[in-house]
Amino acid sequence: MLNIKDSVVPVYQDIYDMIRGRFPGVEVSGKSIKIRGTTSLNISTEPLFVVDGVIVSSVDDIAPETVKSIEVLKGPDATAYGIRGSNGVILITRRTGKE
Repeated sequence: MLNIKDSVVPVYQDIYDMIRGRFPGVEVSGKSIKIRGTTSLNISTEPLFVVDGVIVSSVDDIAPETVKSIEVLKGPDATAYGIRGSNGVILITRRTGKE
Protein backbone atom coordinates (compact mmCIF):
# COMPACT_ATOMS: atom_id res chain seq x y z
CA MET A 1 0.00 0.00 0.00
CA LEU A 2 1.21 3.46 -0.85
CA ASN A 3 0.22 6.06 1.76
CA ILE A 4 0.74 9.70 0.93
CA LYS A 5 1.52 12.09 3.77
CA ASP A 6 0.91 15.84 3.55
CA SER A 7 4.46 16.78 4.46
CA VAL A 8 6.07 14.47 1.93
CA VAL A 9 4.17 14.89 -1.33
CA PRO A 10 6.43 14.51 -4.33
CA VAL A 11 5.29 16.06 -7.58
CA TYR A 12 3.63 13.58 -9.93
CA GLN A 13 2.38 14.32 -13.42
CA ASP A 14 -0.54 11.91 -13.20
CA ILE A 15 -1.92 8.92 -11.33
CA TYR A 16 0.07 6.55 -13.56
CA ASP A 17 3.28 8.28 -12.48
CA MET A 18 2.31 7.66 -8.83
CA ILE A 19 1.87 3.93 -9.45
CA ARG A 20 4.88 3.39 -11.74
CA GLY A 21 7.70 1.52 -9.99
CA ARG A 22 6.09 1.47 -6.54
CA PHE A 23 4.32 -1.89 -6.54
CA PRO A 24 5.96 -5.24 -7.27
CA GLY A 25 4.44 -6.96 -10.27
CA VAL A 26 2.69 -3.85 -11.58
CA GLU A 27 3.75 -2.59 -14.99
CA VAL A 28 2.80 0.91 -16.12
CA SER A 29 3.29 1.85 -19.74
CA GLY A 30 1.92 5.24 -20.70
CA LYS A 31 -1.71 5.17 -19.59
CA SER A 32 -1.88 1.39 -19.41
CA ILE A 33 -1.49 -0.67 -16.25
CA LYS A 34 -0.95 -4.42 -16.15
CA ILE A 35 -0.61 -6.52 -13.03
CA ARG A 36 1.74 -9.43 -13.72
CA GLY A 37 0.78 -12.86 -12.55
CA THR A 38 -2.91 -12.39 -13.23
CA THR A 39 -4.69 -13.95 -16.14
CA SER A 40 -8.13 -13.44 -17.48
CA LEU A 41 -10.64 -14.93 -19.81
CA ASN A 42 -11.60 -11.37 -20.64
CA ILE A 43 -10.09 -9.58 -23.63
CA SER A 44 -8.91 -6.67 -21.51
CA THR A 45 -5.79 -6.95 -19.37
CA GLU A 46 -6.48 -3.73 -17.44
CA PRO A 47 -7.10 -4.08 -13.70
CA LEU A 48 -10.34 -3.07 -12.05
CA PHE A 49 -10.16 0.48 -10.66
CA VAL A 50 -12.00 1.25 -7.42
CA VAL A 51 -11.91 4.89 -6.31
CA ASP A 52 -13.35 5.69 -2.88
CA GLY A 53 -15.31 2.43 -2.96
CA VAL A 54 -16.81 3.03 -6.42
CA ILE A 55 -15.81 1.04 -9.51
CA VAL A 56 -14.67 3.39 -12.28
CA SER A 57 -13.64 2.76 -15.87
CA SER A 58 -10.70 5.17 -15.85
CA VAL A 59 -8.41 6.97 -13.43
CA ASP A 60 -7.19 9.52 -15.97
CA ASP A 61 -8.99 12.43 -14.30
CA ILE A 62 -7.67 11.87 -10.77
CA ALA A 63 -5.28 14.59 -9.66
CA PRO A 64 -2.29 13.07 -7.81
CA GLU A 65 -2.46 15.67 -5.04
CA THR A 66 -5.94 14.42 -4.06
CA VAL A 67 -4.77 10.82 -3.46
CA LYS A 68 -4.49 9.61 0.13
CA SER A 69 -3.53 5.98 -0.58
CA ILE A 70 -3.21 3.38 -3.34
CA GLU A 71 -3.44 -0.37 -2.82
CA VAL A 72 -3.00 -3.15 -5.37
CA LEU A 73 -4.87 -6.43 -4.94
CA LYS A 74 -4.02 -9.49 -6.99
CA GLY A 75 -4.64 -13.21 -6.91
CA PRO A 76 -6.73 -14.39 -3.95
CA ASP A 77 -6.94 -10.86 -2.53
CA ALA A 78 -8.85 -9.70 -5.63
CA THR A 79 -11.42 -12.51 -5.54
CA ALA A 80 -13.81 -10.37 -3.51
CA TYR A 81 -14.44 -8.49 -6.79
CA GLY A 82 -15.30 -11.68 -8.70
CA ILE A 83 -14.58 -11.98 -12.41
CA ARG A 84 -14.17 -8.21 -12.68
CA GLY A 85 -11.12 -8.43 -10.42
CA SER A 86 -9.46 -11.26 -12.35
CA ASN A 87 -6.84 -8.88 -13.77
CA GLY A 88 -6.16 -7.41 -10.34
CA VAL A 89 -7.69 -4.47 -8.51
CA ILE A 90 -6.27 -1.02 -7.84
CA LEU A 91 -7.91 0.65 -4.84
CA ILE A 92 -7.49 4.42 -4.66
CA THR A 93 -8.60 6.47 -1.67
CA ARG A 94 -8.76 10.23 -2.07
CA ARG A 95 -8.43 12.86 0.60
CA THR A 96 -11.59 14.38 1.97
CA GLY A 97 -12.03 18.08 2.66
CA LYS A 98 -11.23 17.48 6.34
CA GLU A 99 -7.79 16.02 5.67
